[in-house]
Amino acid sequence: MDNVLFTLSMIWKIIFIAFFFGFCIFIHEFGHLLAALWRGLHVEKFSIGFGKRLWGFTYRGVEFVVSLLPFGGYVMLPQLDPTDEPKTSAGEALPPGKPSARAIAAFAGPFFNVLFGFALATVMWLVGVWEPTPATSCVVLSVPPTLPLYQDGLKFEDTIIAHNGEPVDATWEELCEKIAVDAPPQTLTVKRKDGPVELTMTPVPNPEWLAGLRAGDRIVAVNGKPFTRGVDEVSKEYVYSKTPEVTLTVEDGNGRRRDLQYLPAPNPRVEDLGLPFFTARNPVAVSAVVPDSPAARADLRAEDQLLAINGKTITSARMFLNEIQTLAGQPVRLLVTRKHKELELAGLELPTREGDAEISMEQIGVVFTVFVDGVIRDMPAYAAGIRHGDRIKKANGRDITDSAMFTELVRETRGAPLTLLIERNGNDIELSGLSAVPREINGNTIYFVGLTLSDNVTKVIGHPSPWAQFMEVVSTTGRTLGLLFSPLTARLSGKELPANRAQVKVEHMSGPLGIIMMLWYKLKLEGIRGGLSFIILISFSLALINLLPLPILDGGHIVFAAIEGVTRRRLPAKFLGVIQNVFAFLLIALMLYITFFDSNRLYQRAKLMFQDKGEQRVEPAKKPEAAPAAEAAPAPETAPAAEKDAAP
Repeated sequence: MDNVLFTLSMIWKIIFIAFFFGFCIFIHEFGHLLAALWRGLHVEKFSIGFGKRLWGFTYRGVEFVVSLLPFGGYVMLPQLDPTDEPKTSAGEALPPGKPSARAIAAFAGPFFNVLFGFALATVMWLVGVWEPTPATSCVVLSVPPTLPLYQDGLKFEDTIIAHNGEPVDATWEELCEKIAVDAPPQTLTVKRKDGPVELTMTPVPNPEWLAGLRAGDRIVAVNGKPFTRGVDEVSKEYVYSKTPEVTLTVEDGNGRRRDLQYLPAPNPRVEDLGLPFFTARNPVAVSAVVPDSPAARADLRAEDQLLAINGKTITSARMFLNEIQTLAGQPVRLLVTRKHKELELAGLELPTREGDAEISMEQIGVVFTVFVDGVIRDMPAYAAGIRHGDRIKKANGRDITDSAMFTELVRETRGAPLTLLIERNGNDIELSGLSAVPREINGNTIYFVGLTLSDNVTKVIGHPSPWAQFMEVVSTTGRTLGLLFSPLTARLSGKELPANRAQVKVEHMSGPLGIIMMLWYKLKLEGIRGGLSFIILISFSLALINLLPLPILDGGHIVFAAIEGVTRRRLPAKFLGVIQNVFAFLLIALMLYITFFDSNRLYQRAKLMFQDKGEQRVEPAKKPEAAPAAEAAPAPETAPAAEKDAAP
């Protein structure tokens, strides 16, 4: 049954991608067709799809056909080509099209993409789209003093088995969390196919650390821009920084604020973009508050985000619970965010601890959420019926406050059956018979059930207006093009960019292959709602890119027609032919170049998407999105490491 469902899931995604990806192209060409007929231009053929003709008919001199490959379509407009005397397919001469008619026909393609985008955006405005959880800040969980850069023979996939002569089993990234900023060269022994290899690495100081960023700091703005979506905005503001330096505005638990400015280093985890090396997460959110409890009497409410307790930054639900144990019987002062405003609650009365007994969340009336981000197939959790999006409420009768607590409980059972109370689509479901399986790791027996958990709701349903969705694409496309051409504009303005500055480059863009790959991930992680929201992005982007004033694009045809309309003379056909051919060659070369890097990304991700069924997993609901065409692929979020835990 699982194989059937998996196959059906693959099929509907393929059909969705083929139809909507092709429809974005079809509606573009359909716009050209209608405008050309309206303005009296000669139309030879309009094809739905490409390749061999399957079926068709002729109406008013236009051949309408359905072709073999159902990916978009095309329209043949001889009078739109400014490089030669227009002729029919039979060789009959045609009068040159009027400049205004050609400009309107060229503009209609992108215009119909915008119309389609707005129509679909209106639908999504009504039904809602997935958006990141609202948050006005994010909490820094860790900052490595040195950078996990890969040089001097060290590779990203290397496992280090000895560090300075001491046996370890770690990655370079893990070791960088412990190496001091002023450490001398390090001796590493890495495991290779041909045997151990000894390398000497010189640690590179982390500019984030040198600027003064530390775990427990709360970031409230990047480059002076406040947050509305917390950690989800960190990477975006890093990428689209208008200056080489990044400025972080951070606060501690007592509200003391300071600005940290530094030049980001290229990050090898995200194709050397200047993205953070620190890990962060949104503030811990309260899922519910029990009526007539100490939390309720202190005016703590559901959806409040916990920022600090007695001046100490709250980094996780577990940390909050630990502080509650320490402060038992004492007055407690909470700093929270409620509806984008910070409030201080000073009336939380904690019960005193009786002997060694700990204070539970039930006693103070606070409920947290633990959601299932991923389930590994053919592991106990999948067999027990746990699915992506489930909320784990109880395990063996104990309230689960965070993923770390569930992990520890699983390990404590040592394979004994667990009974879970989960919430799915608003309904409580009890699942029994979940037994962890043992695995030997570095000589230790670890118990796994096959889950990836998140301590916060990763997405919410939002209702952005069609105009807001359109302007988001316009803004992102404009900022991306600005970054791509920043080296050129800097030289023209006489400025020098720092030599070690991380730069958005052409290889970070996504072509058709990358767009399809991202659409697949959207469908896999967010379903039809996520897929349709991405189609809106594609349709708007296709319009904007085609309006660029470059030869062979619609924007180029509009420019040629405008010049001809002003001068009342056609531009030399030979000159235009050379320009068109040069830009056609450059565009093909560009697409091949981008596709090469898209193929590398696809190869890396195919291991996750199409690995054997015994290891396949439902991916977490947070993944980087590649941006279509003129947009640089947005990099992953600053990884909320402490939110996720593969529950052993």
